[in-house]
Amino acid sequence: MQALTQCWFTRMHRPERWIEHDEDGSHLSACRYCERRIVSWDRDSWYLADGFNVSRLAETVGARSLTLVDVTEDLVVHRFPLAHLVDEAAVDALKQQIAAEYGLGEAGSPLRLIDSGPGPRGRPRPRPRAAPSRAGVRPAAPDSRQSA
Repeated sequence: MQALTQCWFTRMHRPERWIEHDEDGSHLSACRYCERRIVSWDRDSWYLADGFNVSRLAETVGARSLTLVDVTEDLVVHRFPLAHLVDEAAVDALKQQIAAEYGLGEAGSPLRLIDSGPGPRGRPRPRPRAAPSRAGVRPAAPDSRQSA
């Protein structure tokens, strides 16, 4: 009987040392615990690459919004719609108000504010694609320096 992996209990996947960069801006790797393929768009939150990711769908489809997420519990705390705001200055003011209200700047805060709007330099955020296979990549041995 196999033992359950750490990511099964914590629901937090961590990448191995190698990370592939995809054309759509995503990062691909394998979970160091369960060895399944994982994908990230910010190199901070990792999701299983095979399957349906509701959080990513909400970020890329529909009207622009701010999402307050508790990363330790993997829980959406609040979604703030932005359709009523007229410009980026108003959006920035709302971000600062939310940060002050929920204590986002405090050390150790598990809350993160995610903006579904355009990425850097006004470009639209890329859409996720299917992850490529890991052909030719082998995991490091458990006792080697690479696995530390």
